[in-house]
Amino acid sequence: MDPKPDTATPGGGFAVLTLQGLEPDHMTETFQARMPTPEELAELELPAGEPVVEPHRTTYTANDVPVEFARGVHAASRFSWTYSFKLPD
Repeated sequence: MDPKPDTATPGGGFAVLTLQGLEPDHMTETFQARMPTPEELAELELPAGEPVVEPHRTTYTANDVPVEFARGVHAASRFSWTYSFKLPD
């Protein structure tokens, strides 16, 4: 990986993984709604009583090798997620 700005491989992080022989094949995402910690309350500038949504995503190769993990914490009132996918046979 080249740390200089503007040198990312076209296709983003998944392209970099593919170039390393770790082609992403499938992922699992889990979303949890919960009340924020005091630190999250301050960092996100949340009003009292506002919950957060915490998504976790793990991406795997076709051989089930995990190659990426992502976690976020978002104010529930400012969070939206949409999926579009073809139903399997």
